[in-house]
Amino acid sequence: MDDKLYDVQFLDEYIIPANFKFQNEIYGGVSGVDYTKGELLMVNDSPSNPLIFRARLQLKGFQVDTITFKSVTRLQNNTFFEKNALDMESIRYDGDGYLISTEGSINFGLSPRIFKVSKTAEFIESYSLPDYFLVKGNNQPRHNGVFEGLSNGINSSGFWFANELPLEKDGKTPKLYNTNSPIRLSFFDHKAKKVTRQYAMDLDRITKIPLLPFSINGLTEILQISQNTFLVLERSYSAGHKSQGNRVKLYLVDVSKATDIHDIVELEAATGDIIYAEKSLVFDFKSIKRKLTEGIVDNLEGLCFGPILSNGNPSLIVVSDNNFNKFGTQLNQIILLELKQVQ
Repeated sequence: MDDKLYDVQFLDEYIIPANFKFQNEIYGGVSGVDYTKGELLMVNDSPSNPLIFRARLQLKGFQVDTITFKSVTRLQNNTFFEKNALDMESIRYDGDGYLISTEGSINFGLSPRIFKVSKTAEFIESYSLPDYFLVKGNNQPRHNGVFEGLSNGINSSGFWFANELPLEKDGKTPKLYNTNSPIRLSFFDHKAKKVTRQYAMDLDRITKIPLLPFSINGLTEILQISQNTFLVLERSYSAGHKSQGNRVKLYLVDVSKATDIHDIVELEAATGDIIYAEKSLVFDFKSIKRKLTEGIVDNLEGLCFGPILSNGNPSLIVVSDNNFNKFGTQLNQIILLELKQVQ
C-alpha cells in the first residue's frame, strides 16, 4: 500500500428540503458533486431534465453554515445531448469547463459517455473510449452500472473514471456470497487521446439480506489523492428495508502493485494473471447513523474535496441521490467529513 495512512472523521450533516425548488427546477437526483472557490457544482441523473446546480457553500468552524443556490442550467439544444441519454453520474471542474460522465441507457442501445461542457453548459467534446465499454462492443456494460466514478488527475495530463458494476464478461455482480466482481479504474490521457492505464478493483459482497428480490453493490465515486491512491465510495442497497437499505463505505485504494489491464478485453478469462488493486476501509457510514437525520444513511453517490478546514486538513463532501423520492421517503443529504493524514 501507499506509505501514507488516512483517517476520516464525521463533522456535520446538512439537509436540503424535499421538493426544494430553485429557478423553478426541483433539486433532487443529485449523483455528482465538485467544489472550487467556495462553490459546489452538482448534477442530477434525470435524462428527461439534465441539470447542473451551482451553490455557494459556507462553513462555520467545522460545520456547514449555509448553502446558497446561485444558478441552475439545463443541458439542451445540442445534437450530442439529444442523441445520448444524459444519465449524469459525476461532474468535475476542468479549467474552462466541466467534465461529466453519463451511464447512457444500455437497454436502449445508448453507450455511456464522458464529455466536456463549458461553464454555460455548451457542448465542447466527447472522449474516445475502449470498445469494451460500448453497447454491442467486444464486452458489454451492464444497464445502469457504468460510469459512476470520475476524478481529475493530480496533474493536468488526464482524468480517471470507473464503472459502477463489472462488465458482463469481466465478472459477476456482487452477491450475498463472495464473488469475483471487478470494476475498471481507467486513466484517459489527454495527449494520447485514449485510455493508457487501467486497473481492476474487486467490489465487496452484499452484506444485508434483502427482504424483497433486489440488491446491489457498486462503486459510486472515485477521488485521486496521490499518484497511486484513490478514495473509492461503494454503496450497497438491499430492498425491503425502507430507509435503512443502504450500506455505504469509503475505501483507500492503491494501484501501485496492480496489473495494467487496459488491453485486456475480458477480465473473467484472464483473472489468474491479474493482480488487483489493494483496498482498505477508511470509513463506514454505518458508524455515524445515530448522528444523522432519522438515523438514515441515504443513497450516497457523490464525493469531492471540500474547503480546507481551519486546522489545515482537507474536508470531503458527500451527497446523496434521493431518486426523486420514487422509492419512498429519501433525503437530499450532504455530509461533511475531515480527511486526516496519520502517517
